[in-house]
Amino acid sequence: MDRRGVRGSISTVNILIGFFGDLERCVGLVQKWDLRLNAYTYKCLLQAYLRSHDSTKAFQVYCDMQRRGYKLDIFAYNMLLDALAKDEKVDKAYKVFEDMKRRHCEPDVFTYTIMIRMTGKSGKTDESLALFQVMLEKGCIPNLIAYNTMIEALAKGRMVDKAVLLFSKMVENDCQPNEFTYSVLLNVLVAEGQLNKLDHIVELSKKYLNKQIYAYFVRTLSKLGHASEAHRLFCNMWNFHDKGDRNAYMSMLDSLCSAGKMTEAIDLLNKIHEKGITTDTIMYNTVFTALGRLKKISHIHDLYEKMKQDGPPPDIFTYNILISSFGRAGRVDSAVKVFEELENSNCQPDVVSYNSLINCLGKNGDVDEAHMRFKEMQEKGLNPDVVTYSTLIECFGKTDKVEMACRLFDEMLAEKCSPNLVTYNILLDCLERSGRTAEAVDLYAKLKQQGLTPDTITYAVLERLQSGGHGKLRVRRQSPITGLSQGYLSKLLLCTWIKNLCDYGHVINVVATKCVVSNAVAITCSRNGLSSESSFSAMGFGTWEFNEESIISPMNLLPYRF
Repeated sequence: MDRRGVRGSISTVNILIGFFGDLERCVGLVQKWDLRLNAYTYKCLLQAYLRSHDSTKAFQVYCDMQRRGYKLDIFAYNMLLDALAKDEKVDKAYKVFEDMKRRHCEPDVFTYTIMIRMTGKSGKTDESLALFQVMLEKGCIPNLIAYNTMIEALAKGRMVDKAVLLFSKMVENDCQPNEFTYSVLLNVLVAEGQLNKLDHIVELSKKYLNKQIYAYFVRTLSKLGHASEAHRLFCNMWNFHDKGDRNAYMSMLDSLCSAGKMTEAIDLLNKIHEKGITTDTIMYNTVFTALGRLKKISHIHDLYEKMKQDGPPPDIFTYNILISSFGRAGRVDSAVKVFEELENSNCQPDVVSYNSLINCLGKNGDVDEAHMRFKEMQEKGLNPDVVTYSTLIECFGKTDKVEMACRLFDEMLAEKCSPNLVTYNILLDCLERSGRTAEAVDLYAKLKQQGLTPDTITYAVLERLQSGGHGKLRVRRQSPITGLSQGYLSKLLLCTWIKNLCDYGHVINVVATKCVVSNAVAITCSRNGLSSESSFSAMGFGTWEFNEESIISPMNLLPYRF
């Protein structure tokens, strides 16, 4: 049409604004065809800018309308107000709000709700209350959104009593609260330490409370660590509703297990069918996990027998939890029996199953059987992971089978299974206790080369290496200055350590120490920290030389690049 030189009318532009996305081009056509925008065109243009989330252009169109004497209807005013409020253009929103009243377009409940939300979010709770009061005086009846918005503003302003009072008015006026209403109230009660008022809220809205709302309370209170309040509300739900909500029961069960209230948890698990909810493996596994953590073996055994008899059938997670729990309590025979039941079930052992069994056998003294199970899992096509290797290396180390531990570590590397810091700490401890200092230092170099960060356990082993006290691993307090454990490597070990690190080409820091009978002095130096020679010579390391390439060379060592 434009290409053919046909001149359109303002109605053409109105249609294009509604269907054509390029608003600037539509405005250009108005100028090209020398047209005059009417009230409807302005309204279409304003709404189009609002739909494209451009409140700035929409406000400009609005101001142009005002200058030409046009006005909007309540729907368009509310659209513009909502966009300005969401973009936090407070002053412009107030201008539009005041223009509405001057032009005899009376604000409705949606208008006031928008303004209450905007002032509430900006922390002006008193203004929100004033707007709400004006809304009531103007005869507007608040709806659910209006009540929720005002309650949210009061909660943000930490006005708990006023929020509860407004909630009571809401219920009194037969406006049914929803989950959002309860969530706002619950959060402010918890935040302000006034959870005792929750009973009053529940009592006020008893006619509206259903199992979904009860379930929300139980879930939220459980997550926030208020197990007692959650349990009390749960009991109310149990007494007043014939049918239960599965999510609420799961939340309550998990909360009881986390709090160690196993008698109540088992009782709930046994009674849950009374409310029309079928117990499943997730529920049983939740209880088994908590019982295993607390080493309540007799309860685990009884519950497992009940599960096998009444259902549901155990899954792979059930078997793994049981094997781990029996192993943690030293019940090797029970763990092996469960593993055999797993092999004869519809499930098949996975890596976690073997890890749990290997850990059980190894930690309870049967290292040879643990190693046989390790070979068995490989024969079945299961690839041992870092947990498998670390567990078995620790078992070999504790039974003084150092060669086997080292061989397993080498196999781990050959199989492209990367050791983690726990693996290194286990083998370092093993080598230190057996007096193989040079190998321990070499292993530490590999740890650093892999980019792992030593922890307190690592440094505790290194400390024992320098002291010559081979024995049980102990964690020593870290120095608040260096981050290293107090009492450090000897001068000889330091030199060996630096040499090995340099040989591996991965040196980040230099640790210089001087061992004194009454005190251990340590400093950690990086490139930026080596500022003077005196601090090193004072510690007995002789003359240290520095060049621009950060080569440090004590007189009694060959130079190594850092």
